[in-house]
Amino acid sequence: MESNEVILEKAYQYIHWLTTPNPAFSNMAVCPFIEPEIKKDQLYIDIWYPPKHSFMDMMSLYYDSQKRSALFICQDSPDILWSQVERKPIQATLNNKLKEHPLFQDYKCIVLSPWEDFTAGGVSTREKSPYFMINIGSRIHFHKSHSQLQKSSFFANFTPTEKNNLKVS
Repeated sequence: MESNEVILEKAYQYIHWLTTPNPAFSNMAVCPFIEPEIKKDQLYIDIWYPPKHSFMDMMSLYYDSQKRSALFICQDSPDILWSQVERKPIQATLNNKLKEHPLFQDYKCIVLSPWEDFTAGGVSTREKSPYFMINIGSRIHFHKSHSQLQKSSFFANFTPTEKNNLKVS
């Protein structure tokens, strides 16, 4: 089992890669919204050990931080091997839990699995993640960010299938 320091260091290396301009994304960062969140100290990062805390416990910790977005780094447990978890069903389940909770109904999650066959602009962006991760933010923030990217050249090198998968009009 890796130490929390090692887990966080690997996650920060991946986050750094996500903030680096990439020609596949019209020389924009793979995820252009992470760096501003970090610079403004608005990104809550935590390691999730499911036997110790439920997903909603993690949401409460994030909510109490009063930060704008969160990244949960998921760690294996005797009951959950994240390499065996399918991204789409768990993302739908977690988003339904958020919608049903009065405190969290305005939030949404995007699940990142390094074991998923996923490309954006021909780049296997999720494969580079060292862990299964859950990104949390407000529905409004995700919608505004997505709309802003659609007005840019960010998606210029994406295939029609990639655009469809990411709901790019």
